[in-house]
Amino acid sequence: MYPSTHSPLLVESLLPVEMPLPLPLSAVAKRAPAQLTHILKLRASRIFLSSLLLWLLLYAYCRTRFWRDPHSAFFQEAHVYDLDYSLYREREGTHFLARHNAPTTRPGEEFHYHYTKNNSEGGSETPAVCVAIVTVRREQDTYFDASVGSLLEGLTEHERKPLHLSVLFADIDPAVHPSWGQKWVERLVDQVGGYNVSAEQLEDLRKWEAERNFYRKGVFDYIYALRTCQGVNAPYTLIFEDDIILATGWFARTLKSLAEISRREAGANQGHSHAAKNQKPWLYLRLFYTETALGWSSADFAYEHMPLIFLTLTALSFTALYFLQRSRRFQPLHLDTPSILVISLLCIPAFTALAYMVGKYNLMPLRGVVQMNKFGCCTQGLLFPAQQVDRLIGFLEDRGHGQTDSLIEEYADLNGLNRYAVALPLLQHVGLKSSRDNTDVNTQSTWAFWFETNKPEALRREHAELLGDADVQQMLELPCPRLP
Repeated sequence: MYPSTHSPLLVESLLPVEMPLPLPLSAVAKRAPAQLTHILKLRASRIFLSSLLLWLLLYAYCRTRFWRDPHSAFFQEAHVYDLDYSLYREREGTHFLARHNAPTTRPGEEFHYHYTKNNSEGGSETPAVCVAIVTVRREQDTYFDASVGSLLEGLTEHERKPLHLSVLFADIDPAVHPSWGQKWVERLVDQVGGYNVSAEQLEDLRKWEAERNFYRKGVFDYIYALRTCQGVNAPYTLIFEDDIILATGWFARTLKSLAEISRREAGANQGHSHAAKNQKPWLYLRLFYTETALGWSSADFAYEHMPLIFLTLTALSFTALYFLQRSRRFQPLHLDTPSILVISLLCIPAFTALAYMVGKYNLMPLRGVVQMNKFGCCTQGLLFPAQQVDRLIGFLEDRGHGQTDSLIEEYADLNGLNRYAVALPLLQHVGLKSSRDNTDVNTQSTWAFWFETNKPEALRREHAELLGDADVQQMLELPCPRLP
């Protein structure tokens, strides 16, 4: 029953199985060039290599073109904080103040117009804009002189007259401030002084200053500046910090922006559409914002649904190429399946990723007057319509302490108020050393990353054109009635 040990079948099964011998390395090396040549001749390979070369070229271009956006993959921190246009304006502003700071004489003939304060002629006229600056002595660098110099330098006489400039020296002893008592302050500023408060309030301020309690003192100073401008009866109040540099033509661009907002408001009031009926009143016009707060966020559909974007583009490209392949009309394209897979699964996702790497602000830069109800940062330059100021003051007094910019945003959100911004920003925040014990990281993030690219000649030409603009001329007309 059992097979004999000499059975041919058993003997054959016990023989060792012959395994194919591996090719010698020399043989593999000889075949490799031929195989590589064959692979490179494939249409899919040529498409892949061409796309890779194009992607690398675009990547190199992006590194030189899109490095200012703090949310870009190409951001270069080493040079983005270098001062360029700000230094130019600082020199202009400093020279302007120096010419008005002579001990005994006032400059006259050397200027293209006789520079006057708002109240030097026709003091009964109501200014169009009250500008208030709160300044304190800083331990290291001081930016106040350059701030005021850049604010005033370049203004025409027709622009200066509707401006009322008020300066609060917000030290308990204003004499400790290096600019206190300077001749140019007396000659160029309409209203200047220290605190005019009760003895009890002065003691509170003295305590907050000694404790470096900027959350309380900062809010108090902002309220003080707002109240000062309310007393001037101007239809608009503009609050600046003391560590800024303003661009040439800033006031004309501000007036042009106000005219644009007025048109929007008028259109909303006269409109009958659902959007017009839901148009909200506005709280402020922002002259400064930082792109630090304007990166991709969950509010952006393209960011929130990034996987969906990639899958959709991949699927659409594959479907489109597949139908092209099946169409006789596009047979000359010679689209084979490997080529379609390379394009839809590798090339399309790679170039889509590069677009995200460029950064949101580079892809969608802001221009003109834009609504900025979210992500607007800081109080370097905010302009308020007078009819909103009293209620804002009441809110800030109720809160009493906190970060002023956050409190203003809270007030706007609670009352459903729109907020606008001028793009590009009209000023730079140069105070990288904070007067409020803030960290260098936080102060560096308060930066207008494209401001330094401004060109002086281009801004001067724009300024001259705006002075001839009908909207700006209308806004400059005096007297200017206060808004109801």
